[in-house]
Amino acid sequence: MAAGDKNDDEAAAAALLTQRRREGCPGCKIEEKCKAEAGIPYLNFFYIWVVCLCAFDASCIQNEELRTNYN
Repeated sequence: MAAGDKNDDEAAAAALLTQRRREGCPGCKIEEKCKAEAGIPYLNFFYIWVVCLCAFDASCIQNEELRTNYN
């Protein structure tokens, strides 16, 4: 291996590691937010839990109404 080959490999690796950010890209925004906030996203888990809880409650109410209408 020549010394020039090593520099070419490092340059190629550096080019792969650089990331491009596009304006208005939702995936890029989320990725930057994840990099900025290290740790477990408890608030996001809470939002998902509330939505699931409300959806489950609504489906139970709807199922009860269907059962009483057909009996």
